[in-house]
Amino acid sequence: MNRILALVILFFALATGSVEAMARPDLPPAEVAGQGPTFTLNPNPVTGSYFYVNLQFTEAQYPDAVIVVNDVLGKVVYSYPIRKSDYTTGQVRIDLGDAMLDKGIYFLQIKSGDSTKTLKLAIR
Repeated sequence: MNRILALVILFFALATGSVEAMARPDLPPAEVAGQGPTFTLNPNPVTGSYFYVNLQFTEAQYPDAVIVVNDVLGKVVYSYPIRKSDYTTGQVRIDLGDAMLDKGIYFLQIKSGDSTKTLKLAIR
C-alpha cells in the first residue's frame, strides 16, 4: 500500500512539475536543467517582437558560449554564438522575426564546452 501511495505522489509531482522544485527549491520556476552559465530571460513570457537574454557570466568563465533554442520536440530552431560585445553589455537581444520563432514553448540553452544551462521560454 505504501508503495502505491509513493507512486501516486511521484506521478502527481511529475505531472505538476513540482519534483524539480522539491529537489531544488533554490531554482527559479523556469529552470529546467543544468549547472552551466547563469542567465535570465526578459520578458518571459514574450508578448512583443523581441526578448533579452541577460548574461550573468563572463567570457573568461564560459568562452565560446552559444545560445541554442529548441522546440518542444528537441529540434534546434535557432542558434547564436555569443560575441565579445554581448559579454560587454551583458545581454543579447533576440528578435522573434530574425530567429523565426512563432508562438509556443521553447527551451533556450546556453552551451559552452561541457557546461549547459536551460530555461523554458514562452512566446505568446
